[in-house]
Amino acid sequence: MSEVLTEKRGVTAAPGSAKARIERAALILFVEKSIEGVSTKSISQYAGVSEGLLYRHFKSKADLSRVLMTTIHGRLTKLVRQHMNQPLAAAVSDIVRDYARLADEDWPLFAFHLLNMHRFPNLSDDGPLRAAAELVRFNQSAGRLRNGIAPDLLASMALGVVMQAAQSKLLGGNIGALSDHTETFERAVLAVLEDA
Repeated sequence: MSEVLTEKRGVTAAPGSAKARIERAALILFVEKSIEGVSTKSISQYAGVSEGLLYRHFKSKADLSRVLMTTIHGRLTKLVRQHMNQPLAAAVSDIVRDYARLADEDWPLFAFHLLNMHRFPNLSDDGPLRAAAELVRFNQSAGRLRNGIAPDLLASMALGVVMQAAQSKLLGGNIGALSDHTETFERAVLAVLEDA
């Protein structure tokens, strides 16, 4: 690949740093070609750094992909957890808005999460789904949602409203910016939660 990345934003690293360029190059290439379809050499070339410098920051391609995944997974989990003490409709509105904004602001990072979540099964112990299930369970206990439906199922269905639209966008669907659809997403999530 003779092209060199011009994006300065990293994922965990300071913008413009060599580590940031490595992270961004890997992210873009992993989304375009898959983790297996990319070598550390192609990542370093695209980032405009030596392969040795890549290895100074990351032990391996697997380490690099894990750092990217744990970072986006942690951000999405935090987005859900920070709204736990709000009334249900406000929590849904804020979570939907925050998810959509994150997807729109850093689509390659969001797309990487969509494409590769299955590769990191250990992250499911504490992630956005677990946090959303806790939110559902809390609202069921408080009498704001009906009991009898497993919180994990309801949380999966609710998160799926936004995530499935993002998946459609990833596959070429004419979705546009997810933030343009937050009101529709909010209504759908509340319908899932309240009408299930």
